This record gives sequence, structure tokens and C-alpha cells, in this order.
Amino acid sequence: MKTTTMTLLFAALVPAAASAYKTAGDGTTYTLEKLAQTAGTEIEKYVDEDDGEVIYSIYASDTIAAGDRFVMDDGVTLLFDDNVALVIEGEADFRLQQGSVFDSAFDDADYVSPVGIVIAGSQSSTAFANCQFYRVGLKSASAKGISVSDCAFYYHNAATGPAALYFVTAGALNTVTNSQFEYCRRAAIGSPANASVAMRISDCTFTANSQDNKNVPQINVTAADSVVIDHCTLTGDPQLNMVGGIGVSNFAGFTDTRTVIRRCHVSDHRYGLTTFGPTNVWIEDNVLTDNCHEQNPMNGGSGISLYDPYQQTVARITGNHIEGSLWGITVIGCKDVNAGRTDVEVDDPNYNPGGNTFVRNGFDGQLYDLYNNSSNTVYAQGNTWNVSEQTEELIETVIFHQHDDPKLGKVIFMTAPTAIAATPADMPDTQSAPIYSLQGQRLVAAPRSGIYLRNGRKVAATKH
Repeated sequence: MKTTTMTLLFAALVPAAASAYKTAGDGTTYTLEKLAQTAGTEIEKYVDEDDGEVIYSIYASDTIAAGDRFVMDDGVTLLFDDNVALVIEGEADFRLQQGSVFDSAFDDADYVSPVGIVIAGSQSSTAFANCQFYRVGLKSASAKGISVSDCAFYYHNAATGPAALYFVTAGALNTVTNSQFEYCRRAAIGSPANASVAMRISDCTFTANSQDNKNVPQINVTAADSVVIDHCTLTGDPQLNMVGGIGVSNFAGFTDTRTVIRRCHVSDHRYGLTTFGPTNVWIEDNVLTDNCHEQNPMNGGSGISLYDPYQQTVARITGNHIEGSLWGITVIGCKDVNAGRTDVEVDDPNYNPGGNTFVRNGFDGQLYDLYNNSSNTVYAQGNTWNVSEQTEELIETVIFHQHDDPKLGKVIFMTAPTAIAATPADMPDTQSAPIYSLQGQRLVAAPRSGIYLRNGRKVAATKH
């Protein structure tokens, strides 16, 4: 890493009137080494006499033109001056083995805004691997998409926009894997409200981003035909009481959207997961803990919050552990919220085993596992509620719905109680009328004595 001495040296060498440089677009391949040797560019090279570290400094926003190619130098540091970016309009390759560092030329200076890397209109997907960004960021306006793997973003200064990694153009799928984001001023990953950007974010860690403490989650993206957030860990800072975990919104009313949030661990935020506006969303196998740092419960604090006044959202919620929120799940508007439906056959598209677990969700001495603040019926069968016994009477105490306010829709949380007594001989053939265990496994032979599911109802098999 650079030292303060190097920072001062950089500041002293900034030209009084630096103009930007753009390559000719004649098919040339550039590196930082080549740019530093090219007349008219605003890049200079330094070599640390003590350890041999190679440091490049960029004083104005040089651009790699369409038709040209840029290959990032491996094992070096690139320092950015105030308001400066390296802009890629052509092809680029940032896949590194040793890894390189992109950093501000100024140590912790609030009055400057170095930008970082901007991908603008490249003809193919650009790949980044083993890149570390300090204070500067990465912005992509490529319709071909970019891939980011094994990278890190620290202390982003918001100069590239409202996220350290910011996707601004719809088009091909963008992927982010095995990367980390820490202490960024605004969101870690984001996209604008007027662009439906497809992305897959997997195996990443997020720590205390959105340091400005505005109403901005660590992941803040717009719904698209494919948004997948899988196996990520998001850890908030309890002092940042306005910052959520994951937010997927659809202010522009994009259609045919699909959002999947699964296997994530989200803790210590204002809220855990939220969707705003129409979307089709699957929320599966997440662990959401202590997302309760909203000071006013009327303004938030949910483990999962679904808000859609347009009544179009379809949500499936399965296998989540929701603990320590002010509200476990809140539903406002939406079209079809299914947090568990076991009163239909397993092969029915509405079947959902539930499997959600609720622990310590509430405030002021009242538990709120599920709050249906809509006029629609919500199914929530097959779950484990925060009550001493899973009886209808006790579960009713942790659910708010039509039973508590006639203007609201119902929450159906108990499996249909109808039971049909039958001997195995009386039961239909298991092939023509399938029989399932209470765990949803299909039986291939006549059942033993016990309770089973057939045609969405409980049946009792007895032997004589």
C-alpha cells in the first residue's frame, strides 16, 4: 500500500492543467506500462526504491477507445487523482493472478473524489479477478455485462455513484462471486431505478456498508428478469439504524421479473430483506437474525418485508429462520404470498412445505411472527411459530390478520383438519391416487397405520 509520503509526492506532481487522453481506436492493446510510455496520456509510473513496488498514478480520465484493448498489469497499484477515472470503451481484461490495487491518491481526504474504473460501451463482457478497490469503485454501463470474482471493495467514496459496484445498463447477466464489500459510504452493490439489470451475486460477504446511514440497504438493486442473491453473508452495524440488508425494488413497473434470495445470512440491520413494487420473488433457506435496529417499529424492523400497493407481487417463502426482528414477516399489498401451503398435493404448483421458523420477533412485550397488513389471504402452513405448543389458539397470538382486524385478509396457518378413517385395503391404489407422508414423501406401497396426506387432506390408515 502507498504511504502518506507517496501521497504528498503525487499531489506535488499533479500538472497544473491536465487534459484527458483517448486512444486512437486502431486495434492497439494497452497496459498501464504502455500508457505511461505513450505521449499525451495522464499516467505516470513510480517504483518504490525500498521494496520495488510498482505504482502508477493517473492524473486525468484517460479513455481506451472502442476498437482498442486494455489488459491490466498484474501485481501493481494504480492511484487516482481527484475526479479521475480510467474509462474503457473498448475491450478489457482485468483477470489477475497476483492481484492489483486500485486506490485514491489521497489518504482519507473527504474533500476529493477519485472515481476508479468505468466500463462504458465495451463490445464484450469484461472480467475482473483479484482486484482490490480502496475508496474508488467500479461502474459498468456495458450492455454485455461484467463478471467480478475474488475482488474486494473497501471504504468506497460514492464517486462512481450510489454503490461501490454499480451496474447502470440493462443487458446481459452480470455476475459477482466470492468477493467482499466493507465500510462503503453507500450501498455495496446497486443499480438505478430506471434500469432492469440482471445479476447473480453469490458467495460474497458484506460488512457495515452504507456508512452514510441513509435509508439504503447494503445490496440495493432493481428487479429484473433474473436477480439471484445466493449464499451471501451480510453483517450490519447496529449504530447504522437506517441501513437494511437486501432491498429489491421495482419503481418503474418492469414486468416478468424474477428474484431469488436464498441461503443468505443477514444480521444486525434495520431490516433483513425487503421487496418494493411488483416482482416474483422466492425467499428460501435464509437465516435472518436481529434485524431490528429501526427506532420506530411503525417504520420498519422486519425480517422479511413485502410491499406492493399494485397487488402484483407473487412471493414464495420457504425454510427461513427469522429471529430477533421487530416483525417476522410483514405483507403490505401484494397478490399472492405463500409462506407455506400443505393443503394441496405435493405436485401442485402452490404446494410449499413452509419450514419457516420464528423466534423472538416482536416488541413491547408482544410477539409478531407474521403481520398480514393486506386484504389478501396469506398461506403460512407447515411453519414453527414462537409459541410453547403449535396449537391454533397459541399460534393465533403471534399472527396479526383478519382475526384481529376485519379489514385485513386471513392468514391460513393450520393444515386442513379433515381426516378420513380408512384401512389400507380401503385406500385407492398409490399409483392412481398418490399418498404422501406428512413430510411430503410419496409412498410407493400400502401405508402402515398412521396419518398421511391424500388429495390435500389428512387421512388415517389403520390395520385390523
